[in-house]
Amino acid sequence: MSMIILALMLGASFGILTGLVPGIHVNLIAILVLSLVPYLSNYFSEIDIGIFLISMVIVHSFLDFIPSIFLGAPEGETALSVLPGHDFLLNGRGYDALKFTISGGIGASILSILFMPILFIFLENTYNSLSHFIIPLLIIFSILFIVQERRKGWALILFLLSGTLGVVVLNGINIKQPLFPLLSGLFGIPVLVISLFNQDKIIIQRVSNNIKLLKKNRIFSYLKASLSSVLVSIMPGVGSAQAAIIASGFSKYKNDEDFLVTLGGINTSGAIFTLTVFYILDKARTGVISTLQQLLSLNLQNYILLLVASLVSVGFGVMFSLKIGKIFANRISKINYRKVSRFIIILIIILVVIITGILGLVVLSVASAIGLLAPYLKVKRIHLMGCLILPVIFYSVL
Repeated sequence: MSMIILALMLGASFGILTGLVPGIHVNLIAILVLSLVPYLSNYFSEIDIGIFLISMVIVHSFLDFIPSIFLGAPEGETALSVLPGHDFLLNGRGYDALKFTISGGIGASILSILFMPILFIFLENTYNSLSHFIIPLLIIFSILFIVQERRKGWALILFLLSGTLGVVVLNGINIKQPLFPLLSGLFGIPVLVISLFNQDKIIIQRVSNNIKLLKKNRIFSYLKASLSSVLVSIMPGVGSAQAAIIASGFSKYKNDEDFLVTLGGINTSGAIFTLTVFYILDKARTGVISTLQQLLSLNLQNYILLLVASLVSVGFGVMFSLKIGKIFANRISKINYRKVSRFIIILIIILVVIITGILGLVVLSVASAIGLLAPYLKVKRIHLMGCLILPVIFYSVL
C-alpha cells in the first residue's frame, strides 16, 4: 500500500510538472519511464508504475489549463481555451476561468464512472461501425462553422492553410513534439504578440471561493463533455479539441463559461475513458496508454485498481490546480504583462529550438503568421483547428 501511495504522489508531482511547463508532455515522461523500467522494476511493481502514469495524466489534465489561461501557452488539449481564458484574464476573472475547467473535470469524471457500464455495452456492439461516422462528422461541423462566418471565404482559407500546415507537420516531417510549435504558433504567439501592441493591462484578479465547483445547471455541460470524450478514447487522432468541436456541433455553447466547463470535462474524462477502452478492446489511444500496454496485462483487478487511482488523482488535480492557480492569479497583475508576454514568446522560442530543433522554429514561425491572420481578418480562430482536423481526415483516407 505504501508503494501505491508513493506512486500516486510521484505521478501527481510529474503531472504538475508536465501541466505547468510548456513543451514537457506526459508522453515524453512515459517514454522516459519505459526506458527506465529495468531499473525501476527493482523498486516498483508493474502496477505501481501503471498507477504513476495514470496519476500523472489525470493531474496533468487539470494543471495544463493554467499556462493556457494565464500565459497563453497552449498544448493540444487546451488550445481552444486560450481565447476565452484570455478574455476572462483581462476582465480580472482568470481564476474563475480556471475554476470552470476544474468544474468540468470533476463533473464529467463522475458521469464517466456512472456511464462506464453503458460504455462496456456500447463498445462491444458499435465500435466497428462508429469509426465510419467520425470523419463525416468532423467535415460536416467544419463546414457549418465556416458557413456561419460573415467572411466565409477567409474562414475557408484559414481552415485550409492551418490544415495544410497540420498535415505537413504531423504527417510529412519528422520532429519531436510537433504539436508544441504548431499550436503555440497558431494560438499562443498571436495572443502574446497582440498583447505587446495594445494597452491591455492585467487588472487585479478576483480570487473568489464563491464559484461552486459542481452546479446543477452545468449538468448538460458535464454530459456533453463525458459523451464527447468517448470519441477521444475510441478514435485515433481525435483529441479534446476535435471532441469540443463535435460537441458544439450538436449543441451550441451558451457562453464562454459553458465552453470552458465542457473542454475541462473532455480533457479529464477522456483520460479515464482511454483506460477503459484499453481494458475492453486492448487498444492504446494515447502515448501513456501505449506505454502501459507494454508494461502490464490489464486484468479486471488491475483495471479496477487503476480506475480507483484515477478518481484519487482527480482529487489531487483539483487541489493542486486550485492552489497553484491562486498563486498565478494573485501575482499576474503585479507584473508588467507586456514584459511577461515578451518573456513568454522568447521562452516558447527557446523551448521549441531545444525540443524540436530549427525545423520546429520554422513551423512556429509559419504557424504564428497564419494565427495572426485570424484577428486581422476578423475571423474566429476556431477555424485554425483545421491543423488537427485535416490531418485526421488525411490519416483516415490513407
